[in-house]
Amino acid sequence: MALHDNLKKLREENNLTQQQLADRLFVSRQTVCRWENGSRCPDLLTAKKLAMELNISLDELISDEDVKASEDRLSFWQSEKFKSEKKLQQYQKRILNFIEIAGSIYLVFTIFLRTQLNINMPVWCTILGLCVIITALIINFVISKKMGHL
Repeated sequence: MALHDNLKKLREENNLTQQQLADRLFVSRQTVCRWENGSRCPDLLTAKKLAMELNISLDELISDEDVKASEDRLSFWQSEKFKSEKKLQQYQKRILNFIEIAGSIYLVFTIFLRTQLNINMPVWCTILGLCVIITALIINFVISKKMGHL
């Protein structure tokens, strides 16, 4: 059902006339009539007030289909596969943030040494930095592969 069908059905279930509903929402009866015949739609705030007056959620008011039936289709979002994938995505995001931060610190440190102290970055620091970044990239690659197998 569309909004206008839902509205009329719910108004009648609550034993309200168009005028009574209009009075509760501080709109005209013609406005309620237009909502019910589908020629107009309430704005978001009015729709929220309308849902509250009819003792339903906003989703139930504006839904084209039965909300209970749509919850069954949402079970994918609650599945273990989805939760695992979401967790792996969070790990991947943390690793990429780590790489970004480590690279930024390395760059700032290198620039500081070169401009302020007039010395080059020691080779061991460069090798250590590369090892850390490569390790993080490998972990990121492994996580990507795991996500591909889900």
